[in-house]
Amino acid sequence: MKAIMKRVLPGVLCLFTSLSYAENLTITPINDTVFLHQSSRFVEGYGDVTGNGLIVVADSTAYLVDTPWDRDDILVIQTWLDQRSLTLAGVIATHSHDDAGGNLDIFHRQLIPTWASTLTNDFLLEKDEEAATHAFTDAETVLADTIEVFYPGPGHTLDNIVVWLPKQRLLFGGCFIRALETNSMGYTAEGDVKQWGSSAQRVMDRYPTIQTVVPGHGEIGTVEMILKTQRMAEQAASKQ
Repeated sequence: MKAIMKRVLPGVLCLFTSLSYAENLTITPINDTVFLHQSSRFVEGYGDVTGNGLIVVADSTAYLVDTPWDRDDILVIQTWLDQRSLTLAGVIATHSHDDAGGNLDIFHRQLIPTWASTLTNDFLLEKDEEAATHAFTDAETVLADTIEVFYPGPGHTLDNIVVWLPKQRLLFGGCFIRALETNSMGYTAEGDVKQWGSSAQRVMDRYPTIQTVVPGHGEIGTVEMILKTQRMAEQAASKQ
């Protein structure tokens, strides 16, 4: 299965300008310290689904935002980091699904800390999967002035969170944010469409300077992506 390639933004350090490929995973620079990782899996009823995540570099360390679909993809990311002499310092799971919070045990065996909301940890344990080592209920700073996690309320799932990178004014919305190119709310059986619009507003209220938005699936965009998600959610809620 092929991952969808993204447009590379300018200002990328020469060390990282090349794209990294694996059978099912690509790593593409967004800027000089943030990289988009993409992997795909066949999902019944949806076909090949490409999932987005981030690698955030801070000096000689890196933080993984959302795990790729499969265990083998994690090993590819770790090899990519090793080749660049980067130490994986932490992993953030934006919700409990496989394309976000799967296979945390791989990191725990290496004593790498992981972050997730308390709700996500509860859902992971219900699935007999390992919970993150750090849990929060509202917001938490993962790395000072660099990475913040925030729970805005229910949406795609009851536990979905977003990740804010203040230096880049970049919001990783994960599956909580729908891409501009889609008019579907996607899979919502484990979410709350009626509250999704209000949750989206909380994101915009907390982060009024957003410049770049990365959804869990689809193309990178701007805050318009959040506004469209909000409109779609409110329309869907009105039909329930």
